[in-house]
Amino acid sequence: MVMESTGLREKKKNARYRSIVNKAEQLFLDKGLDHVQMQDIADADGIGIATLFRYFPKKDKLIVAVAVANLEKNIETYKELAGSNQTAYERLEQVLDFLTKDDQLQSAVKFREAFESYASFAKSPLDDIQDYIDTQKEIARIFMSIIDDGRTDGSIRTNIPVKETLITIINAYGTFGNNIALKSPISYLEDDIAPANQRRILKEMLLTYIRP
Repeated sequence: MVMESTGLREKKKNARYRSIVNKAEQLFLDKGLDHVQMQDIADADGIGIATLFRYFPKKDKLIVAVAVANLEKNIETYKELAGSNQTAYERLEQVLDFLTKDDQLQSAVKFREAFESYASFAKSPLDDIQDYIDTQKEIARIFMSIIDDGRTDGSIRTNIPVKETLITIINAYGTFGNNIALKSPISYLEDDIAPANQRRILKEMLLTYIRP
């Protein structure tokens, strides 16, 4: 009998972990967080319920794992945008554009909205919620590098609280873009108030405020 190496076992374990998380995310999106049972996820991934519970002993742990993976998908892109050779102003503009790209405003946004609502109504903090918070902090640190550069390259006003202003801009623009994208199937029937036009106008307003 050939024994598997530790490395191979870890690779299989990691692949299974990712597969469970991916299947769970799709089920949560299709049915809603409250309506998906652990057995549904096990069936979707083709594993036994006991195997699923070895990875995620509680449903809340799996929900948070999906939320963390959802955030982590874009970290490398954020790093690339933050590390480009353009001015801080130009990099910030690119970040805002990325936050509201059409392909960004589908399943990822829908799940984050559902998760944060679910977490806010939980009677006690979700298991492993600190992992989600830490991932948010990691993303914030990436944006901070843009802020620091903006203080020295002259592309952003220095007579405003730069850190607070830029984080507010990113949060406000991202939240606004997410909100109107999710509502667009039932609202904004006229072309002149379409989500894309509203995002463009808001971006111009926000960026005008920080120009020197």
